[in-house]
Amino acid sequence: MILDSDKIPEGHSVVSQAIDLAAFKEDLPPFSGPISCEAAIDRSGGTLYIQLRFGGRFKLECSRCLESFDFPIEGQVRLSVREEAGKSGPALDDESVDFFYDTRHHEIDLSPAIYEEIMTALPMKPLCRENCPGIETGGDHTGEQAVDPRWEALKKLHRR
Repeated sequence: MILDSDKIPEGHSVVSQAIDLAAFKEDLPPFSGPISCEAAIDRSGGTLYIQLRFGGRFKLECSRCLESFDFPIEGQVRLSVREEAGKSGPALDDESVDFFYDTRHHEIDLSPAIYEEIMTALPMKPLCRENCPGIETGGDHTGEQAVDPRWEALKKLHRR
């Protein structure tokens, strides 16, 4: 999400837009549609306090059955952004500020913060559904699945 600091009035305002996170596309799974963002902004002079909400859908691959499915992502993050001459981007030296924007360049790119929130929301082992049985292994037509012969000795232990 890119905000124009010149167009943000003093006090409270709301900005909505769809984003594509182009700079991060190689690190993210494919999108199933646009990522929508809404920023509730409170401006006090050169400081912006932003409550950012986002949502979208990604195409993920189930870690059990390997089928592709849509996975919804929603999140929110609070950011503080401060104007500072000659400085722009993520704040590394001030713990009270998340981003700085340069007074000569009025665009504020919040995409890195959205990217980080999405990456923490994506599951490490996505499942298409909670009870996904996984890849079908075959089996006979009576409904029983073929058992690996190496496990036969364990069946004998269970029957005692």
